[in-house]
Amino acid sequence: MNVNLNLSIIKGCRDNNCPTTSLNIRHQLTTMTLSKFSFLLLLTLLFQGFLPAQEWTSYQSPNQVNDLVDTGAELLLATDNGLVVIDKTTLEHTILTKDNSNLSNNHIQSITRGQNGSVWIGTYDIILFEFDGSDFQNSTSPDASVVLPNTDMYDLKIAPNGDLWVGTTKGLFHREGETWSRYAEEEFGPNYFETWDVEIMENGDVFAAGVELHQRVNDEWVSITEGSEWVGYLGADLFTSSTGDLYVAGDLDQIGRYDGQNWQEYDIDFNGSEVIQFTEDTDNNVYFSTRRNGIFKLEDSTWVQQEGQQASNFNNQIDFFYIDGQNRRWMNRNIRLSVNNNGNIRSTLIADHTLTSNRISNLHKGENGKMYFILDSSEEFSMLDEDGNWSFLPKPASVLPFERMNDFFVIDDNDIWLASLRGLYHYDGTEWMLTSLEGCRRLQQDSQGRLYAQADDRIYIVDNGVISELNTDNSSLTSLPLSSMSIDAEDNLWTASGSFDGGNVIQKVTPAGEWTTFSTADHPAINRPTGEFAFDNNGNVWIVNAPFGALKFDGTTWTDPVRETENGVLTTRGFDAVKSDAEGKLYFAHAYGISTLFNGEWENFVNEEVITNNSTSTNIEFDDEGTLWWANGRTGVFSFMPEPITSSSSPIELVADFRVFPNPALTHTTVDFTTRQNANVIVAIYNQLGQLASTTNLGQFSKGAYQQEINLDRLPAGFYTIQLRANNSVTARKLIID
Repeated sequence: MNVNLNLSIIKGCRDNNCPTTSLNIRHQLTTMTLSKFSFLLLLTLLFQGFLPAQEWTSYQSPNQVNDLVDTGAELLLATDNGLVVIDKTTLEHTILTKDNSNLSNNHIQSITRGQNGSVWIGTYDIILFEFDGSDFQNSTSPDASVVLPNTDMYDLKIAPNGDLWVGTTKGLFHREGETWSRYAEEEFGPNYFETWDVEIMENGDVFAAGVELHQRVNDEWVSITEGSEWVGYLGADLFTSSTGDLYVAGDLDQIGRYDGQNWQEYDIDFNGSEVIQFTEDTDNNVYFSTRRNGIFKLEDSTWVQQEGQQASNFNNQIDFFYIDGQNRRWMNRNIRLSVNNNGNIRSTLIADHTLTSNRISNLHKGENGKMYFILDSSEEFSMLDEDGNWSFLPKPASVLPFERMNDFFVIDDNDIWLASLRGLYHYDGTEWMLTSLEGCRRLQQDSQGRLYAQADDRIYIVDNGVISELNTDNSSLTSLPLSSMSIDAEDNLWTASGSFDGGNVIQKVTPAGEWTTFSTADHPAINRPTGEFAFDNNGNVWIVNAPFGALKFDGTTWTDPVRETENGVLTTRGFDAVKSDAEGKLYFAHAYGISTLFNGEWENFVNEEVITNNSTSTNIEFDDEGTLWWANGRTGVFSFMPEPITSSSSPIELVADFRVFPNPALTHTTVDFTTRQNANVIVAIYNQLGQLASTTNLGQFSKGAYQQEINLDRLPAGFYTIQLRANNSVTARKLIID
C-alpha cells in the first residue's frame, strides 16, 4: 500500500490557525503497517545512533518569489529560501530546503519547464538541478574553466532541444550536451553589462536581455534594440505572448513590444515603480505587474492600471503576478499568496511562520513569554508564543512612511510599548496610541514597573501613565549622544555614549539618584560602547566595545577581554550584542553567528547560512526555554539551542531512571523519572530538524519518583527527541509518534 508519512516542518504549529505545511515523503510499503515500519526504523536508529539536532535552526522567510512554474495541479515557487510547492486546490504548501532535500543552496533564483515536461531550478550560485516532483537530481554547473568567481544567477531557460541557458552577472552561459560555453563582451559588444533575463521561442530562437536585447541568429548574436530607445535594467523581463510578440520591460517604466521585425515602445509614467513581470489571460490580454503601483493591462495601445480587491489587499505592492490556464489570478507579496477565481479571493501564507522579511531590525522577549520580531518595511510585527504558534501584531495605523520602529517592551498582551523615531506607541490590546516625543530607541523596565525609554539626549520615564525625563538640566546625564541604556537587577540605570570622535562615557545612576561616570580618560579600555548592557552571575557588567571588542566592569575597572584574548575569537566585523544566560555563560552576537565565553574559555559558533560579506547588525535574545534567538538585518531569524553547562566541580545529574512509554505512541505518552533533589521539571519535544515542537512545564518536584502523562494529539506522526529538564540538568530520549 501507499503510505504518506507527514513530517511537520512547522515549529510547534498546533491548531488550524497555523499555516498548514507538511513534507510528504512517499514510501512504497507492501507488507507492513506504519507502526511496524516505525518500529523497524527505531531499531535501526538505536543500532546506528541518532542524528544530532542542528546547532542552528533556520526561520528564514521565503518572502521573495523569484520565478514560478505551473504544473497544472501545483505551483512551484522559486524563492530566496527554498522551493515552495503550492497545491492549487487546497492552497497547502510544502517547502523544500537544504534541510529536507538534495538542494545545495536555499536561494533558488529561477525555475523553468521544458517542452518535455522536465523542470529545472537554478540556485543563486549557479548550481542547476532537475526537480522530479519530490527532490532535486542531476545537478550540473559551469566548470571552473568557464564560470568566473563571484558569479550570480538571474535566469534559467530550457530550449526545445534540451539545452540549458543561464543568465548571470558575468555573462550568458549555455550547456549543450555536457559542454558549457559563455557569451559576454566579445559577443554582445562593448555596452554589455550583465544578462538579466533569457527567453526562448518555440522554434528555439534565443533572446538575452542586458543593457541591450540580443537575438541569436545563425550562431551569431545580433542586437535588436539598436536604434531604439529601449535600455535594459536589473529586472529586465522578457515574455512571449500567444501571438508570438516579445514583450520587454526596460529601465524602470520602459515597456517595448517586438513582433519579430519592428519595435513598439510605450510611454508610461507610474512614478518610477519597477516593472516585475508579464503574464497573459485566456483571452490573450497581456498584463504586467509593478513593485508599488499594482497591475497594468494592455488595452488597444495603452497600458491601463487595473483596479480590484485582490491588488488592494496588497496595497498595490506586488512581488509576483501570474494568470493560469483557468484564468485564476495568483498574486504574491512577501510570504502572502492569494488567488482570485472569478471574484472569489482566497489567501494563504507560503511560510511556516509570520516573518514577512529576512531583514530583522530587532527582537524582544515579552513578559508574557512571547517573542516579538521587528521587521524592516513590514506592515505587521511577527509574534511567536510559548506553544510555537506564529501570528501577526499590526503596526500602528498612524505610522508614517520610513518611520523606523526601534524596540518593543511587552508587559502583557494588552500592554505593549513601542519605541519609534516619533516617540512612544502604546497598545492596549485593541489599538495603538502615540505619545509624541523625541525619537526613542531602547526600552527597559525596572522592578517597580517604571518604563524607561532612551532618546538621543535624554531618558524618558513612564510611571503610572505620567511621563518625566532625565536630561542635562535636571541630572548629571552626559550631554553626549546616548548609544545605550539598561537596568540591572538592583534597579541601577546604566547608560553609554559611544562615538567616533572620542566622546565615550558610561554612566550609572542608583535608584537614590547617585551618579557615577566612567570616561575614557580614567578607563582607557572604553572605546565606543554600544548595544544593551549584560550582567553576569558574578556581578560583572558587560557591553559591546565597538568595533572589535567587549567591555567588562568588575566593580572597579573596565577592561576589554576580547582584545586581550589570543584564542582566535571570531570578530570579522566585531560584536553587535552581548547576553548572559541563566548559568552565567556569555553570548556575543556578530554578523556570522555567536561567540561564547565561560570560565575564560571562548567558543565560536558560525552560522553557515549567513551571506558572505555580511555587514548588517545582529540581535540576540533568550526565550523562556533558554533557546537563543539570533536575528540579522539581512540574513533572517535563527534559533540556537545552547548545550547545558555541567560544572566540573559538582557534576550533579538531577534526573535518574528516565523512561518514556508507550513508545511508539499515539496521542499520549508517559514520562517516568526520578529526581535526586528539588527541581523544576520541563518536558520539551523536538522534531527531526531540531525545532521545538512542544513544551510542557510540569512544575516543581521534590526528591522522588514520578510519572507524568504528556499530550501528543497535536503533533503529527514522525520521529522526535523528548527532553526532560530538571533545573540545568537535561536528559533525552527518542520518541516515535504513529
